[in-house]
Amino acid sequence: MVSINILRRGLVRKQWDKFFTFSESVDYFNLFNAFGTLFALHYNSQNTRWTIKKLLWTFYRALYLLSYLSYCYKACWTFHKWEYSTASANVLGAVGLCSGALLRLILIEVHYPTIRQLQQFLNDRTYLNHDSWASRQRSKLYRHNNRFLMVLVSAIIVESLCFLARLLLTRPEFMLQYNGQVVGGYLVQIIYGMITACWGVIYVLSFIVFYMILAGFRLEMQVLARSFEQLEHTLLIDHGELILLGLPMDDRDEQRYWRDLQTTLKVRIKRHVELLENLRIFRSIVAPFAFLQYYSTFGLIADSFFVVSFEGFSAYSMAYILFASFLILEALLLCRGVEDLNDLNRQIGSILYNFDWPRLLRFSSRYKKEYESVRRTILLVILQSQQSLRFSYGGHGEISMNSFAELMQKSYSMLTFMLQFRN
Repeated sequence: MVSINILRRGLVRKQWDKFFTFSESVDYFNLFNAFGTLFALHYNSQNTRWTIKKLLWTFYRALYLLSYLSYCYKACWTFHKWEYSTASANVLGAVGLCSGALLRLILIEVHYPTIRQLQQFLNDRTYLNHDSWASRQRSKLYRHNNRFLMVLVSAIIVESLCFLARLLLTRPEFMLQYNGQVVGGYLVQIIYGMITACWGVIYVLSFIVFYMILAGFRLEMQVLARSFEQLEHTLLIDHGELILLGLPMDDRDEQRYWRDLQTTLKVRIKRHVELLENLRIFRSIVAPFAFLQYYSTFGLIADSFFVVSFEGFSAYSMAYILFASFLILEALLLCRGVEDLNDLNRQIGSILYNFDWPRLLRFSSRYKKEYESVRRTILLVILQSQQSLRFSYGGHGEISMNSFAELMQKSYSMLTFMLQFRN
């Protein structure tokens, strides 16, 4: 019995270490992929063939689709027998939440090969892999992302369970209905309510994958900016005496200097180009997601405010307030992440602009071609880094903290309108 308990503790510790102990070969997204499979977001498997597990998982996902169709049916019935009430707002809000989560799920499923490609790019940590600072920051990112994922998913699960206990099993509009009448026994209602509650988890989980990719790009851009900062220091270490004293170099030293400068600069610029190219790919899938996120957030916040304005602050309305807080947090993290990426990209240009040109790029007629090549390259990088990365809401304005402020302003206007409407 003791040996069995020791074995169980060993297995638990092994799983814990798998998700929270960083190594050079660890996958940033292993914990997310486990949650994605658990909550029917995507079946994570290297085997493309159909297996028994995959068939069972597909049937499990089909239950979500059936629950969504049942809410669409209830919404049609509500419109047929329309009346202004909290029950009507609950049904429409549930349809809106499930529709938003379903569209996000479809978006992730359609673009999953691209998402996996971006995940593999971020998992390739060969750039500056021997730098202790970069290794510490990547380890910190891995633990931060997994803690954030655990905290957010745990919070939304607890909120969903409270929602299940207080509302889904007590309010008829959240139960399985036919022609406006509740059908099925207590067990059916529990299963139906649990699937309904899981739609909220899918909604939040579908955002986390974009947040984790965004955080990964932000860190890699930060590592790149630091490597540009160290460029001058690296040159001074290798050729410091001749540069600091302003002594003339012989042909061999000068040739080695220009070769080292071009090599170190080429490595950093190549990494910058790789990041910008993958950010362009990421931007193409963020645009439709951000479009859904912005307008569905506004609609769900409006529905939450409608319920709160009629019900007041109670245990019932707190579930809506908490979910609205999750939606606001989503918008804040997305806008803040994109803003940080733009700032780091501009920072690279500022670092190169402050490069000690007179001392480190002394003109020499013997190496005129190398001088002009390095100078032209640095100017092009400075020009490129000053341009916005252009993350947009599907062509409806750029993602930034200004767009988040606009969302908050519109939400506040909606709240005041609801309160006046109630009065």
